Amino acid sequence: MEEKKQTFRESLAISQEEFTEMGRVGAMFFEQGNLHKARTIFEGLVEMDPGSAEAHSALGAILTLNQQDQEAIVHLERAIEIDREEIAPYVNIAEIFVRQRRLEEAVAYLEKAIELDPEQTDPAANRARMIVLGIYRVIKLDNGQITTNH
Repeated sequence: MEEKKQTFRESLAISQEEFTEMGRVGAMFFEQGNLHKARTIFEGLVEMDPGSAEAHSALGAILTLNQQDQEAIVHLERAIEIDREEIAPYVNIAEIFVRQRRLEEAVAYLEKAIELDPEQTDPAANRARMIVLGIYRVIKLDNGQITTNH
């Protein structure tokens, strides 16, 4: 039987509740626009528990805002790998792809985010719906031609 490898969080005897509270502090800094402090916290959380989809997703979101696209994609894809039901990483990857004019790839991620929220209650999925609407409007304005002039 394979022995479960202990995370750094567990070796420090940090409970799941304490870990979650640290995430709340990071989220508070993020919401206040203090991306530097939020990033520091989420980098620490990823280091402490590399299996935390939420920590990877949050760090990926911060890196997305900082336009550190490649690093963001690594964390966002890791978040999806850990938890395929978490919506935010799909939307953040899509935003990167929109910025990079990779619209077909963006739409694929947006569709997945929307599909995961049939009740239309998740804020990230609702953001995905708005991005799809924006892409549609741009394409419509360009008479159906996807251009890179916008």
